[in-house]
Amino acid sequence: MLFHVTAEHDHLTCPGREGGMGADAVREAQKWLEGNDDVKVLGVWGHQPSHKSWAIIEASDFQAVATLLRSQMLIGKTEVMPVNDNIAMRKARGHWES
Repeated sequence: MLFHVTAEHDHLTCPGREGGMGADAVREAQKWLEGNDDVKVLGVWGHQPSHKSWAIIEASDFQAVATLLRSQMLIGKTEVMPVNDNIAMRKARGHWES
């Protein structure tokens, strides 16, 4: 299954608040970007001034996603939504012309 993740925090809970982007807290907070054996992170995009990131990830179930994002959920709002691959669905229906 594919999931769309919106992860955000604010300036008060920002891991880079003390020590900047090179801080150990930032390295640890962003560890979820690497995925794990149960969750494949397909892409992550961020807008640092708004302290917000967006990701597309793939996992067989939601529990694996929740486990991966647990530390992120502790520092800010994290929204996870299952999404469909509309291109794959169109191709499966035989509606893809190229």
